Parts: sequence; C-alpha cells; structure tokens
Amino acid sequence: MNLLDFSWTEIEEYLKYKTAIFLPIGSVEEHGYHLPLSTDGDIALAVCNTLSQKTGILVAPIIWYGYSNSTRGYPGTIMVGIQELKNYIFGVLLGLKESGFKTVYIVSGHYSNEHITALVEAGKNIRGIRVKLLDFSKIDFSDILETKPMHACEAETSLMLYLFPQKVKLEKAVNEDIAFEGDKLKKTKSGVFGTPTKASKEKGKLLFERIIGELEKLL
Repeated sequence: MNLLDFSWTEIEEYLKYKTAIFLPIGSVEEHGYHLPLSTDGDIALAVCNTLSQKTGILVAPIIWYGYSNSTRGYPGTIMVGIQELKNYIFGVLLGLKESGFKTVYIVSGHYSNEHITALVEAGKNIRGIRVKLLDFSKIDFSDILETKPMHACEAETSLMLYLFPQKVKLEKAVNEDIAFEGDKLKKTKSGVFGTPTKASKEKGKLLFERIIGELEKLL
C-alpha cells in the first residue's frame, strides 16, 4: 500500500481507521563490486512493503539520501550532511503530521551511527506524532550467518540474493578484512567490509523472515 498510489480522499478514508505509516530510508552508497548503490534502500523498501501487506499500514515514499563517513570518496556514493539529513527528516515528519498521521515507523536500510542518530533526533521534539525507529540491525542472526554483519557483507549480499537476485553480481564479490582507524572503519579497495562470498539466497530468506517476524512483534 504505497501512499503515492492513492488520492487525497482515499488517504482521508484510510485515516479514519489507521493513523500509522512506514517511512523507508535508504542511501546512495557503494556496496562493493557486486551490489548496486540502491542496496540499502532496496532492503528497506522490501521490509516496509512486506510489513504493509501483513498490517495494512501505508508506506511513504522512500528517502534515498543518507549519511556515512566510512564510504565517502567512492564514485557513486552521494551523501548529505548530518544536519541537512536531520532537518529534512524533521520536515517530512511535520508534513506527515499535518496530513493526519499520528505514528511514523522509520525503517532504515543504512546503519551508520551518525545516520541513525540523525533519524532519531529528528523525531524527538515533534508534538502530536509518535516516531519509532524499527531497528533490525539489533536482531540476532548468529545462527544463520557465519560472519559478522557489516557492509556489502554476507548478510546484505544474502538479503539481496533473496530479494533482488537480478541486481547481484556474485561472481565479482571479494572479501575484505574489517579494520578501524580510531573509531572509523578503514576504507577498503573494493568498498566491502566483510565476507560476501559466504552469502546465499537460502540465508537471505532466513534473514528476511526473521526481520519481518521480529518487527511484526514490535508492531
């Protein structure tokens, strides 16, 4: 149930019965040689659309641009500043409130610390609307994955193999060690942080089903 597919009078009718909406957040960001720039947004939209089918809650248009310092500098990665992101999300939340929505569930496919902080801060001081981040990065996947989730890794690659296999070039995947310079990820040649060669469609199915199951409990 995509917000953009309805007329304003149909939204008015919807609001008589439900006042919640999903707000998916992505990023335009490198994901190694084997995954598209759309990866974070693709996963966020898939989560929102599936939850919408199960709950009847509308899905707002995705916000594509996010923030991550670790992946800056790779061609195709397009980030906005932290304050700009926070201000924009704040404005969108105000717009949703003015339209009559009272609960906004934010689903981000991108999980850099600064990015998530900006999303949470944007929703803190708006009266008359409840903003909840549905954070699936905190779910335990250790029984499914062989390696730690990070970026363009076993986890993300498995999800994409299950959800959008036509977008994955697994033959180009390379593994990269996860290392830090201070509190920042050390850049790698490929842009991968992790072990995507261990990914599989079967793991992706299990990951996605767990994400949906755990978030559905929260709803």
